[in-house]
Amino acid sequence: MRPGQAILTSAAIILLAACGGPDGPLVPPLGTKVPPVPAEGLEHPGRTRVKRVSTACTMPRPSGDAEILGIIVSHGNALSNIAVAGQDEETTAALIHVDPGDTPVYLIALSGQPMLWVVEGATERVERLIVQPAPTKTGPGVAVTGLTASRVGALNANACGQPYELVHYGAEDLFQKLRSTFRRDDLRMVGVESVGTVRAPSGKLGGVRSSRNGPMITTDAGNYVIRDSKPVRVNPNARNFTVNQFRSFYPGGVVMVHPETVVSTRPVDVYDVLPAEAGLIQLVETGALTFVPEEAGYLINGPIPRIPAGLNGAHSVKFGLAEGVEKPKGTFNHSSLFDAATGECLEGQCKWLEEISRRDDEYRRQLRRRR
Repeated sequence: MRPGQAILTSAAIILLAACGGPDGPLVPPLGTKVPPVPAEGLEHPGRTRVKRVSTACTMPRPSGDAEILGIIVSHGNALSNIAVAGQDEETTAALIHVDPGDTPVYLIALSGQPMLWVVEGATERVERLIVQPAPTKTGPGVAVTGLTASRVGALNANACGQPYELVHYGAEDLFQKLRSTFRRDDLRMVGVESVGTVRAPSGKLGGVRSSRNGPMITTDAGNYVIRDSKPVRVNPNARNFTVNQFRSFYPGGVVMVHPETVVSTRPVDVYDVLPAEAGLIQLVETGALTFVPEEAGYLINGPIPRIPAGLNGAHSVKFGLAEGVEKPKGTFNHSSLFDAATGECLEGQCKWLEEISRRDDEYRRQLRRRR
């Protein structure tokens, strides 16, 4: 499919599992669109903002019979087709599945990175969802689909603490603070680094589409996945490297929603190219990007809309730009762009390394002159 082509999917919310299958693609082709579905409670479809309820870690009091669940995550284990913090920031997605019941449910969801929360199941039980967005260069970014705007409220970024720190060593303090604030000893809280689905109001994790690989581990010696309780090194020269990376990093696959069905803390957009490895797969399928196993990198041999967001850290890759091809839009961050013909560094991490090397050489020259 050419980059400009578009196909319409058949549902308002679509989850493509990272395990793939014969009935559908691993990731949606470039240009895939979700048809608009009218959403109740959105005064201005696609532009409805989440009402800020507090600049501090204080929230409206739940009703007396409401069950309260707090969720703290760094990021979701699925990718979102909706950019909640701009095209150059990765947005992940997670599901909150509300189980059937007779009592109201009060939800608090804190995320450390730009996040799309998909609320599904017995959503009529949800009395309120309070979200805490992540701070980004373009402003705090979080979006919610599945609830009317009147039932969603937002705190300031990190108002109740930084989620990564809370997940690892600060959750108990926040737990006790909220119990005291609400005067409710029955408050539940779950904190995890990465999440696919959280069941409410129990807080149980489950119902996640998963890959056969475990979590990705990044070391100086390379990337590893946990398989059968043992670390297995990921071969960056393998032809299925990109697919394996995607399945390991994002076992929840890709969540596709229409922007008019969300409420958000800032303007949202649909990604031109999906973030991270999902975007690389999209571009390879168009033919404009080719994986080169010998170089453990990618050749840009035709025009592409932009570089996928989120190619940092263990996701970072090398790009070669073919002669006559225009440099794509986007931020390279930890990834590098080289001239495929000359090997010259054009943008990204290689520029930083060149600058560090230049400064190091200058420092050595100064030391020699002082002797």
